[in-house]
Amino acid sequence: MVWFSAVTQVHSRQSGECVYAVDDVSFVNCEQDFLPPALTNYSCNFEEGLCIWKQAADDDLDWSVRSGPTETPNTGPPADHTSGTGSYLYMESSPPTVKGSVARLKSSPLPPAGEEGYCLSFWYHMSGATVGSLRILLQSTDPWNRTLVWQKSGDQGEEWLLARSHVTLQDVHQVILEATVGGEAGDVAVDDLALASGPCPTSDVCDFEEGSCNWQQETEDDADWIRQSGPTFNPNTGPDSDHTTESPAGHYYYLPSSGADRAGDTAVMSSPLYGEGKGVCVQLWYHMFGAGVGTLNVYQRSENKQRHLVFSRTGDQGEMWRFAQAPLLPDTQPFRLVVEGVKSGPTLEGDMAFDDVRLTDTECPPAGHCDFESNMCGWRNLAGDVDQADWLRGRGASTTLGPSVDHTTNSSQGYYLYVDNSVGEWGTRSLLSGDVLQPSTRGHCLRFWYYMFGDVGTLRVSVNDRQTSASGNKEGLPKWTESGNNGNKWKEASVFITLDQPFWVVFVSLRGKESAGYIALDDVTILPGPCHSEVVSPSGQDPKFVVLIVGLTLLAGLVIVVCLVVVNRKCSSRRSGAVASDRVTVSGSVIDLFSGSRDDTETGVVSFSNSLYDPSARGMSSA
Repeated sequence: MVWFSAVTQVHSRQSGECVYAVDDVSFVNCEQDFLPPALTNYSCNFEEGLCIWKQAADDDLDWSVRSGPTETPNTGPPADHTSGTGSYLYMESSPPTVKGSVARLKSSPLPPAGEEGYCLSFWYHMSGATVGSLRILLQSTDPWNRTLVWQKSGDQGEEWLLARSHVTLQDVHQVILEATVGGEAGDVAVDDLALASGPCPTSDVCDFEEGSCNWQQETEDDADWIRQSGPTFNPNTGPDSDHTTESPAGHYYYLPSSGADRAGDTAVMSSPLYGEGKGVCVQLWYHMFGAGVGTLNVYQRSENKQRHLVFSRTGDQGEMWRFAQAPLLPDTQPFRLVVEGVKSGPTLEGDMAFDDVRLTDTECPPAGHCDFESNMCGWRNLAGDVDQADWLRGRGASTTLGPSVDHTTNSSQGYYLYVDNSVGEWGTRSLLSGDVLQPSTRGHCLRFWYYMFGDVGTLRVSVNDRQTSASGNKEGLPKWTESGNNGNKWKEASVFITLDQPFWVVFVSLRGKESAGYIALDDVTILPGPCHSEVVSPSGQDPKFVVLIVGLTLLAGLVIVVCLVVVNRKCSSRRSGAVASDRVTVSGSVIDLFSGSRDDTETGVVSFSNSLYDPSARGMSSA
C-alpha cells in the first residue's frame, strides 16, 4: 500500500503557489497473494516504542514514551496502565509547550473495515487543572476528509479510563490519535491501544452505540424516542453530539418536538428486565435545552406495573449534557427502568435526550446532596474560555494540593473537590456549576463545608439564571464570599437563596498572590426551605456547644419559675388573705396558674405579681 502526502510549511508571506506533482507511478513484481497486516499488529502497549505507529508531520509537538510519573507536577499518571512498572505514551504540557499546541500519532494505513468493522480500544489518563482534549479521528485517502469518532476534554480524574470505538469505515484509512494542550498542568497519556475484529464488547453502560441495548418503545404513549447521531433537526434545541464519544459519530436517544405537539403528550421507553436486587443506584446523562422543553421522568417499575419516580427534571437545563443519579428501591421482584418524556405543548424548541444509562452496586447520595465519594454528581467545570482552571476531585492519600482528610469520612481515603493553587497567576478563576433548580416559594438552602488554609485567595458562592448568563455573565451574582487563611480545618457555611425563576449555583475560586495553600469543598447540599439559624460564639467555640449551653440555661430558668410558683401557691394557701393576682401572661394570653383558665384579653411578657413575691424587691433575670 502506497500513500502520497505533502505538507506545506510557509515561512514568509511571499505570493505564489506551491505545486506538488507525481507522475509515472508503477508497481513491479508485486506479490499476488499479499495481504495487509493483521489488526493485532496495530496493537501497542508502548513497552518497545511506538510499534507501527508514526509521529505526524503536520503537528506542533511529538508524543513521548515514558515510564513513571511525568515531568510536570500535579498532572499525568503515576505509572503505566499495563503493569504499573512499564511504559506509556504521553503529551507533555509544560513550557516551552504553549496552549493550543497539537500532537498527532498516526497508524499505518488500514484496509476498509469490512462488514463487521473492528473495535478500537485504548486506556487514557487526563488529570490536571488545565487539561486540553484527546481525540480519535479517521482519515481516508482524501487528506481533507477526517472524521471525528471519539473525544474527551478537561480533567477526567486521577485514574486510567477505558475508551472504545466501533470503526466501520469502508475506505482505506488511518487512525489518528490527537491531543491538544490546554495549559501547563494538562499532560495527556494513552496506553494499551488495541484493534480487534468485530463490534466492541458490551459493558455495564448502555451507550446505544450498537443499538438499543434491548430498550423498547412503549405502545400506550403518544410519541417515540428516536436513536440519533449528530445534532437534532430543530434549531436552538437538542444536543450536537452524543455524550459517550462527544462526536457526531456517537449515538443517543432523543424526543423531537414539533408544532403539532400537545401539552401532556408522552413518549416512554423501558429497559430490559432486571433481576431483583440488581443495582442500588441508576445513573444516566440527559440533555434538555430549548425554550419549550417539557419534563423528563425516570421511574422504577416492578413486574406488577407499580411505578416509583426516582428522578425528574423540567424545563431548559442549558446547552450541555448533565449527569443524573438516583437511589433505587430495594425491590423484591424483577423491575424495569422507564424513561418518560412529557411535552409542554406545540414548539420547535423542546427536544430532549438521554444517553449512557447504567445501574451500579455503589450507593449514590440522596437528592440534593453530594459527598464526592463516587463522582462529582451534577457539579461540573465550566468549559471553554469561561475559566482558566478546573476544580479537581481528589483525596488526601493521592494529592498534596488539598487537605489530608475529607470532611465526609475524616480520612485520607475520602474524596473532595479542590483547586490546584499552583496553576495560573493571581486572579486565576475556577468555576464549578451545579444543576438548574426550579424556584420555590420557601426558597432554597445551600449548605457546604469548605477548607481554606495557607496563602489562598477567595472562595465565592454565586447564583446565576438564564437571563444573567445570556448577558455574558457566566458567574452570576455573588451571595457569599470568604478570603484568606481560615485555618487548618473544615468549616461549614450556609446560604439562603430566594429567586422567582430557575437558577443554578456557581462556586468560584480566585487564586491569591502566592501558590501555597488549599481551597477545597465537600458535602454540598441544596434543598428547598430555609436554612436553620446557627449560633455563632464570639469566643470561637463550637456553635453546637453554645446552643447546648443556652438550651440548658433556658431549661434551668423554667424549672426555677415553676418552683417559685409552686412555693408561692403553698404559701398563699396558709394565709387568710386572698392572693391579689396569680396570673402569667404569655404571648398575648393570660393563664391563671391556680385554676388553669386562660384570658386572651391581655398582652405582655411573662409576669408574676402577688403579695408574697414582690419583683421590685428582688431582681429576676430572664434567660
